[in-house]
Amino acid sequence: MAKQEIGDFLVQECRKRGLSLRRLSVSSGLSPATVHNIIKRQYQPTIFSLNRLADYLGVKREYLWQLAGLLDDMDYDHENNFNDPRLRFYFAQVDNLPEKARKLAINLIEAVVAYHE
Repeated sequence: MAKQEIGDFLVQECRKRGLSLRRLSVSSGLSPATVHNIIKRQYQPTIFSLNRLADYLGVKREYLWQLAGLLDDMDYDHENNFNDPRLRFYFAQVDNLPEKARKLAINLIEAVVAYHE
C-alpha cells in the first residue's frame, strides 16, 4: 500500500465530514491558498499550518507532520541537535514540567519559529 500523503488525507477528511476545502481553510484559520498549496504539494507546509489543521480536524499534530514528510528528515539524537548547551539545559527542564506548562512552552517555541519562517 502506498504511503498516504498530506493532500490525500485532507481531501479524504473533507469528504468524510462533508466539508469543502474552503471551509476547512477558514475553519482552521488558514487562507484557502495555503490549504490549496499544501494539498497540491506546491511547498512544504509549516508546522504552524499543520498544527492548525490538526487541531481543527481533531487529529494528532505529529500525524500530520509525518504525512507532510517533516518527521522523516529529523535527527532525534539530542546530543547532536543542540549545539548551544543552554538549549540542551532548557529543553531538559521543559521536559520535566507538568503537561500544561510543557504545552505552553511548546506553543511559545512554535510561535517563535513560525514568526522567523
